[in-house]
Amino acid sequence: MGDRHLKPSLELAEQVQAQPGDKLSYRTWSRSDNDLSEHHVIYVGNGQVVHYNDDQHIVVKAWLSQVTAGGRTEPVNLKGTFVTYSQAEVVTRAERLVGHSYRYDLMFSNCQNFANWCQTGKEQTGGTQVMTYIMGLGTVAVVVFILHHFLK
Repeated sequence: MGDRHLKPSLELAEQVQAQPGDKLSYRTWSRSDNDLSEHHVIYVGNGQVVHYNDDQHIVVKAWLSQVTAGGRTEPVNLKGTFVTYSQAEVVTRAERLVGHSYRYDLMFSNCQNFANWCQTGKEQTGGTQVMTYIMGLGTVAVVVFILHHFLK
């Protein structure tokens, strides 16, 4: 990886007080979603992050400043009663999957699910669980409406 990203990556990590094993998020343009979205990465130290690249469908290691490309970056603290791995184990879990390819899915296989798994062993925490529940209810409501409308 190019050294030109080392200094800006270290400066950004210091600015957000990132520690190895932290989950960071930032706003970025996603070609796969064709929209501005929040991207999640695991900071592994020395200005580098491991993340699921939603566009390439692969887990990669990259410079923090390179992947954020000027987006507002902030640490993400998991809320709730999630059992998390030690910071060192989070880094190990993330780095162990570098190079693995996965099918992208907006709800179940994306950068947030990858980062959650690295920290907790579970792909869905907090917001994604709620969103899955809401989408499930929405699907049921649509089916009930269609059945009610057409079975009159």
